Amino acid sequence: MPAADPVAAGRDDVPVLAAVAARAFAQDAMFTFVFPDPSGRARRLDRFFRGAIRCGLLAGSVLTTPDRAAVAIWLPPGRAGMALGGVLRSGMAAFPVTLGPRNFRRFTAYTSWLDGQRRALEPAPHWFLLALAVDPDHQRRGTGTALMAPRLADADRSGLPSYLETTDEENVAFYGRAGFDVVREAVPDTAGPRTWLMLRPPQG
Repeated sequence: MPAADPVAAGRDDVPVLAAVAARAFAQDAMFTFVFPDPSGRARRLDRFFRGAIRCGLLAGSVLTTPDRAAVAIWLPPGRAGMALGGVLRSGMAAFPVTLGPRNFRRFTAYTSWLDGQRRALEPAPHWFLLALAVDPDHQRRGTGTALMAPRLADADRSGLPSYLETTDEENVAFYGRAGFDVVREAVPDTAGPRTWLMLRPPQG
């Protein structure tokens, strides 16, 4: 059965989509690094993704499926970061408390490295896929590909590249089928998992 057409997410969708993303990323290398204690990982992932989804709603684009089984968070050109007001409204300013001090230090060290890599590899305007999550029970049905399609089409029409990061080597082939190429594979100098940094030039 083909994947359903994506729909725009709204504020009321934040709790259910955060839960979907928490399940999808439960064993992701980034989050097992940031949250090494498995007993609290699900709860902290849920809090993290509530902030990330709100960030996407405020600064970019959040797409989901009609059954709310997946979520794609995109930040548009020039909005890969957020102004202080947006950070406060998204709830991300509370991360040092909600994630825990040690977890937050790991998170900021790794994401600061990611940000530096992205700025070096693609300094020009680009679309940034902050997160793509499909509920484990709905994976391998074309859902992730369908959620990426609208924003990739926007990028193509605008002649802009798209960028993402993954810590799962199996995802490299999946994103490759959507036109992304690995531009760097690296382990952070500070600490963190092996990461594949991928860039997609505009198509057509």
